[in-house]
Amino acid sequence: MLAVLAAVTVVAGSVAAPAASAAPPAPPAPLGPTVTRTDQPPTGYTVTFRYQAPEDVQQVHVYGDWFYSRPENIPCQDCGDARPPAEWQPGDVAATPWHIQPMQKGPDGVWTFTTPLPAGTFRYAFTHDCTNELATGCTLHDDPANPWQIQPQYPGAPGAVRSTMYVPTSKKFPTYDTGYQAPVAKLGTLESRRYTSPLSTNPPGVHDIVVYLPHGYDPNRAKPYPTLYLSHGGGDHSTAWTMQGVAHLILENAIKDRAVEPMVIVSTDFNGLPGGNEGYVNELRNNIFPFVEQNYHVSTRAQDRAFGGFSAGGSRAYTIMYNHTDLFGYHAAWSAGGPTASQAQVDRMKAVAGGIMIGTGLQDRLGNIAENSQRNAAALRAAGVELDEFNVPGVHTWHVWRPLLNHYLRDLAFRATNIGLDVETAPAGASPNTKVTATATVGAVSTSMSSPSGKVEFYAGDTYLGSAPVHNGVARLKKSVHGELDAPVVAHYQGDKLFNGSRSASVAP
Repeated sequence: MLAVLAAVTVVAGSVAAPAASAAPPAPPAPLGPTVTRTDQPPTGYTVTFRYQAPEDVQQVHVYGDWFYSRPENIPCQDCGDARPPAEWQPGDVAATPWHIQPMQKGPDGVWTFTTPLPAGTFRYAFTHDCTNELATGCTLHDDPANPWQIQPQYPGAPGAVRSTMYVPTSKKFPTYDTGYQAPVAKLGTLESRRYTSPLSTNPPGVHDIVVYLPHGYDPNRAKPYPTLYLSHGGGDHSTAWTMQGVAHLILENAIKDRAVEPMVIVSTDFNGLPGGNEGYVNELRNNIFPFVEQNYHVSTRAQDRAFGGFSAGGSRAYTIMYNHTDLFGYHAAWSAGGPTASQAQVDRMKAVAGGIMIGTGLQDRLGNIAENSQRNAAALRAAGVELDEFNVPGVHTWHVWRPLLNHYLRDLAFRATNIGLDVETAPAGASPNTKVTATATVGAVSTSMSSPSGKVEFYAGDTYLGSAPVHNGVARLKKSVHGELDAPVVAHYQGDKLFNGSRSASVAP
């Protein structure tokens, strides 16, 4: 399986040696983008695009999501400094709108453009004879030398034509910490699947998903895989989370770092499904879950499903989180304001088996999303809902949604634990002390090939009793305390690289 970004050539900068007199002519440079390490400001890397346009085209522009602004200079959506990457500064955020930049036609008829770029994943396209600075009304052409691996599955699927490329982080001129998005040597399998859907109006009677099976996927392993379901936003479809969001690369980098266990990713499509958010939920429950669970070795338990969506997909995430909480063990709503929760909805969220994440770009002014997302997260916490709020600098773009997904995978999804506690006390013979035996049982909420490790700390009220390591899911502390134990005992599991911590209920001595 080839990586999605495999067409991007990466070279290191060097000084060319003088050519020998009899040396053959150098082969032509490849078409597509070439990433070159320069170790020069502002970013330490440049990218050269080479594109072959039809002969009758008079001017070609490159159109990419790499314009920047100071965060404080973004008072509204599509506002900001709109500085090109050659003027990138530390602390900049990638802002909208995109702009076109002119390419130059060489004697070989190939159009070229070279620019510095900071670290990260970028989308781009080309325009032919376009005169609008924002490419409004202009046809966008993808890069035939660097196309998406999976194309839209049906005619008229929304979403603009794009190509995608990745730039590493420069050690000499660090820009953004985006190594978690980098192409990996060992990829799993991307599959474009069509399933029967009585609800679908476009395409009628059938619908599409993109499934990612992690590297080493074993359809016969002892335990089924957990499943991460993702929703795109408005104007996209089921290819978005892998072709633009590089979700599969983010997952594989997390697996490589031993921060998560392998899981299956299912990227859904809410277009052509009547009934709005509730219609989408019906599609998940009645059609997508059965298809995925019949065709792949995945768990059928809600505790082994996680959901995440951004923008319009974040609105669907709130509907699921509020009204259909029991469908998933983990919930994430990104770049979506979210309605006020009723008491019944709050009570359902308090019972979530795994966890809830809310996140946004801090400069997202589309419908005041940044402000509303933070307001809603604060209101839910005040109502007693435990949640993980994680916000990053940025606007309504993939430069925000990729790090939000990375955080979800490494800090919340399929990481929950539960802990039980048993306490026994006995007199210590003739001494005034009491022998205390506290046994904590630590388990993973979701199906896992690993068991929680680390340690458990024990308290009696505010008094620290000590800690014990977890072996085979059990941590046992034997302690002699002076006098009688007159406060309930609580056990705190501290968590490890794969599992989050948890706290037991109080147990009276």
